[in-house]
Amino acid sequence: METDTNKPKVKRSGKKKLLWILGGILLFFSVIIFIVYIRFNSLLTAALLKNFNSTSISEVYELKFERLSVNLVLGNIKVYDVQFHPREVPLRNYPYINTSLKLKTNKILLTNVEIFTLLKSNILKLDRVEIAEPSVSLFITDDIPILFPFRDTTHVDTTVAKDAKSPVGSFLLKEFELVDASFEVVNLAKEREFSIKKFNISLQDLLISQLTGYDVISYKHIDISIEGAKGKLQKESVRHASFSEFRIAIDSLEVRKSIDTLIYDFTDLRTVLKDLDLQTADSVFHIAMKSFDLHYKDKSIKLEQVLFKPNITEAAMQARYKYQNTQFSGSVGSLQLLGVNFDSLIYQKKLLIDEVVLDSVFASLFKDKSKPMDTGKFPEYLGQTVMAIPMPLLVKQVKATNVNLVNRERNPDGTYGKANVNRATLMVEHVSNLSPGEPMVIHAEAYLENKVHFKATLGFSYQKPEFSFNGRLGKFNLPDLNPIIQAYSPAAINGGTVDEITFSGIAYKTFSEGNMKFLYHDLNIALELREEAKWRNSVLAFAANTAVATANPAEGQPAREVKFHADRDMNKAFVNLVIKSILDGLKETIVMSKENRKIQNEKKKEMKQEEKKEKKK
Repeated sequence: METDTNKPKVKRSGKKKLLWILGGILLFFSVIIFIVYIRFNSLLTAALLKNFNSTSISEVYELKFERLSVNLVLGNIKVYDVQFHPREVPLRNYPYINTSLKLKTNKILLTNVEIFTLLKSNILKLDRVEIAEPSVSLFITDDIPILFPFRDTTHVDTTVAKDAKSPVGSFLLKEFELVDASFEVVNLAKEREFSIKKFNISLQDLLISQLTGYDVISYKHIDISIEGAKGKLQKESVRHASFSEFRIAIDSLEVRKSIDTLIYDFTDLRTVLKDLDLQTADSVFHIAMKSFDLHYKDKSIKLEQVLFKPNITEAAMQARYKYQNTQFSGSVGSLQLLGVNFDSLIYQKKLLIDEVVLDSVFASLFKDKSKPMDTGKFPEYLGQTVMAIPMPLLVKQVKATNVNLVNRERNPDGTYGKANVNRATLMVEHVSNLSPGEPMVIHAEAYLENKVHFKATLGFSYQKPEFSFNGRLGKFNLPDLNPIIQAYSPAAINGGTVDEITFSGIAYKTFSEGNMKFLYHDLNIALELREEAKWRNSVLAFAANTAVATANPAEGQPAREVKFHADRDMNKAFVNLVIKSILDGLKETIVMSKENRKIQNEKKKEMKQEEKKEKKK
């Protein structure tokens, strides 16, 4: 029995010895593998640095990293604690380099690296690079940033030394990922500073080629996104700028960059910007936009919730000007540019647009008429204003809906006037400086004080300073216009009904003339003229101390259809001449001039003759 019990112990002892032997062998090979791995990593480290140091970039920049790890099965290399920054003293002088780059990151992942090619030939070939959460600094001193040396024979010494570095030549990368980078950009050339958060780049099929005198960089696809940025601009009209999100996607981009030229081409581009906020250099105006969307293939640019307003009061704004000045603020719910020819804009510097569509437009205007008029200012008509634009321009159609306008004025006597234009729709056709033979036509439809409906059409000539105009107001109660009339004149309308107002005319450079039909009945005007010498009545002062016809047509008489004439105030824009023309037509209807009385008397004679003929029948 004792012999039986001892046999298993012998077997177990043999197994232990075998396990110890295997363990020792495994440990030996582990140590060998570890030593080889360490040595292999050292070789890779040396190969990576040697590959970098063999390029001309290493003459200007320095690459450092603490360590790396390699996965031989997958061919992946992880590089830790990487620093890339300019050398304190360049190994070779490239005077055209005007921009410096600093990069620091905890880890860079190189995927599917041809490791043995790297070890044997010091040539880095790989499929993908990923840089996670780096901090990047850019320092720019010229309008066209140049970071690295060119394959160049004109700006540096052409003598080839034995230890001369080679240019990058050609570099191909299937994928590149920059994840959540932070950027600090200082541009001395344009006096700008930007701080950028969570900057992300995704590239596919990156190709970099350095040819003689220029670089070629191409991508199959590129995605760039930024989650927040702030900037200061010293030289521009905008001082502070910020946004919450920026995205851009480009297909098949090719860039050719030389010392003084940048040429690019692509098949598609889309960019989105959100929550843009701008403050002007003088801190007077604030510009904001909820979203901006540009799509190259769709030929469209779309903006949402655009705001423009001053940061200071009306009094402070008007104090900035010696003469009368129109202060503007407003907002647009949506603005769409459709059928945009981006190729003409990029390559030929021509702005060609099929349609501009605006919706939910609000505009506020204010003018202080107690200030003197600038007699040296001569506003052009719209046709001549468009023709003076230096860039070739064609906008086939502009449409604005849900437009509301508030016009406020401070009168010379210190009182204030206010007029509202509500629920307006505008249609503008042929805004162009390319074909002056065809006029620009504006169709407008709106409500005065949200009650009085009117339509108007204006046609502006591009060839000479003149425009045509016509319009119609439907039936309405005259007291509905009292808010406007009392704001701008010493009158109030106690009663009366307008049956119809139609007018048409031509505005020339210095005057206008045309025809009006103003039909009304039961007109009752209360009038009290103010005595201030500087005050200028703008609606009904012409009726003072004059018998006013209470109806048109008067009983038993033909309707008065009159001619009007208005002299242009050369220091005011076209709108003022249109208003003066309409007011002169109204005046001529109520209190006719000698010429119009003569025409009316002829019509009376004709009417009486017709009545006599009817009686004889």
